[in-house]
Amino acid sequence: MKRKGIVTLLTVSVMALGLSGLTGCGNKGGGTESATEQVGQTGVHTVTFYDSDGTTVLHTEEVEDGSQVEEYIPTKEGYTFAGWFATPQMSHKFDFTAAVTEDISVFAGFCSYVEDTRPWAIVGSGKSPVLMESNWGAVIGDAQTLKKEDVEGANVYTITLDMEEGDEFQFAIDSAWSDQRGFGYMATIEQDGKEYFANSGGLGDTGTKKANIKVAVSGNYTFTLTTYPGEDTYDTEDAYYSEEGRENFNYSAYDTITFTYNGEAAGGGAAYQTDYYIKGAKITGWEDVYNDELKFTEENGIYTLKIDLEEGDEFLFTTLLTADGTQSTGNEYVRYTNIAADDSSSLACVTGTDSANMVASASGTYTFTYDPATQVLKVAFE
Repeated sequence: MKRKGIVTLLTVSVMALGLSGLTGCGNKGGGTESATEQVGQTGVHTVTFYDSDGTTVLHTEEVEDGSQVEEYIPTKEGYTFAGWFATPQMSHKFDFTAAVTEDISVFAGFCSYVEDTRPWAIVGSGKSPVLMESNWGAVIGDAQTLKKEDVEGANVYTITLDMEEGDEFQFAIDSAWSDQRGFGYMATIEQDGKEYFANSGGLGDTGTKKANIKVAVSGNYTFTLTTYPGEDTYDTEDAYYSEEGRENFNYSAYDTITFTYNGEAAGGGAAYQTDYYIKGAKITGWEDVYNDELKFTEENGIYTLKIDLEEGDEFLFTTLLTADGTQSTGNEYVRYTNIAADDSSSLACVTGTDSANMVASASGTYTFTYDPATQVLKVAFE
């Protein structure tokens, strides 16, 4: 990014860091910085680039208010540079596209090289052939497996595939989604000012890292996963943590997912059929059960299900996709929020939960009518 101006300025504010010694990559502890008042020309800010110890200054840059700071790549013998971070704990990357409006500190992530021998794969579901076959990681074959590139001193994995809008996915090393790398590992979701992906769910640093990546634009993509296995950590404080299942609690502050949009899908998209099913606490035990009793029938694009429910049964509707003989759980869900706000008749039959599931107001026979074109659900009760 082009720097818009450089003006002399006496330096910089700094914050408490509390950093401890360097272990392989970046610091994971804390130290201190003193604070000084900005002196000099109004409208100019100082950006201080620190080493991963949080105290050694590698570089300073002075930029006009509202401008962007220019990134540079430092070197350190015996280490790989893993990017600039906005916090001394390396919790998230620094955004070089953001306007600088105050004095700020940036922290280098340096990692010692450790070879990654893990078999990374894409796991997910959707309408594209590779993810439909994956069926949330149930199948990991050649089409889902990432290729490890021959890059000296780095662990770089790539995969190129067609994707459809609405597909959801992550990267992991097995069907149990061990070492999963989700939305929070993406370096960017934009290309040429356009957003190609979205966060499918997950709040906070931990939740976002494990959130599915949702495709916003259909097309052909190349994904690059860069890993630093020597710097992986484990959330041992999680209530469900166990040594046997520790890889499900694996995190990295340094791994990144980048992408290139190659244009329209090479395969032109697959023809698929969508079927809707009920799934609930009492009626299916929250299992995906695909049989005619639980399946909506379709006529002229409108889907209908007539079924007996018990009072208090919590439920929603899921989808099953079929294409060329392959079936996969879909990403479309029909919930309480699909009922129109002014449809008092339907709203009298069910109540909603905080997660937008529906709850049967009374025991009896329910008729559900769903229009995928409008995404509107109607409910009747006998």
